Amino acid sequence: MYIKFTTLILFFLSSLSAEDNMTVLDKYHDNLCYILVDTSNRIDDYFVDDNCSKGSTTHAELINSFAIENYQSMEKDIRLRLRLNLPKIQKNLRLVFEDETSDNSLYDSTKLTNEHLEEKQYFLRLEYFKFVKKSLNMAFSGGLRIRNSHLIPYANIRSSYELYRKKNIESKFYNRLRYYTDGEIENIFEFNTKKSINDSVDFFWTNQLEYTNENELQTLINDITWRKILNKKEEVDIGFGIVSKLKNFKQSNIDYIHIHGLFHHIFYKDWLYYQVAPSILWRETNGFKSSYRYMMNIGLLFKSN
Repeated sequence: MYIKFTTLILFFLSSLSAEDNMTVLDKYHDNLCYILVDTSNRIDDYFVDDNCSKGSTTHAELINSFAIENYQSMEKDIRLRLRLNLPKIQKNLRLVFEDETSDNSLYDSTKLTNEHLEEKQYFLRLEYFKFVKKSLNMAFSGGLRIRNSHLIPYANIRSSYELYRKKNIESKFYNRLRYYTDGEIENIFEFNTKKSINDSVDFFWTNQLEYTNENELQTLINDITWRKILNKKEEVDIGFGIVSKLKNFKQSNIDYIHIHGLFHHIFYKDWLYYQVAPSILWRETNGFKSSYRYMMNIGLLFKSN
């Protein structure tokens, strides 16, 4: 699967230089977009059959990633995310299908799964968004965790509360609570602050804590990132983060420290991009020796017009 997908991407990249093949590339992308949009509209129309001109909106993303790092074997991953808004049924209703990496809000690209698409764990859920108050946004959802032939239903409550907003600073508290019918409970807390220097430069301070009753260890993430928007298609990120493991919310051990960078470039139309992500890590598993990591992502975006 990885070899086939990579070959396809290389074909895409090489075809960009040949004007005769640009139409083929665009048609391939447009056909996939049409399939996604048409499918979401059919779902919407199935439940509500009226003459409303407002159709569902679709956003899908397919990302192929490769990474090399000292003291580590080569890593690879393919990520898939699909989101369908269904306004005819209810304007705040959305259907989401994504793999385990995309579902993980703590994912920071320091480890890839090395799994094929057919080997991954997936999440399918129906989300309903409800604004309770001006500063509080809540979403309720039910779904399935899917791996091979195993289906585990779950319920999900997600909330975001705006703690502070003044001039160029805003702070938010975020929580995602999830209960699986097999008894597993996940709870993720976040406290995030964004400071805007100007229209193109922002600073982000991110703090995350994850708890699950399946593991006696909790994950704590603290990160500061500087982001510069170069233009409509390019941006640069530079950051510093510490990831720790807590035992019973008391004893803390640093898992790894990293300085990370990212260059994001949408290089063809508005749907084909690449990301170059170098970083320096000090992992506990390596005795905190410096390791140098290089990761590259190639992504395709599909969305309704």
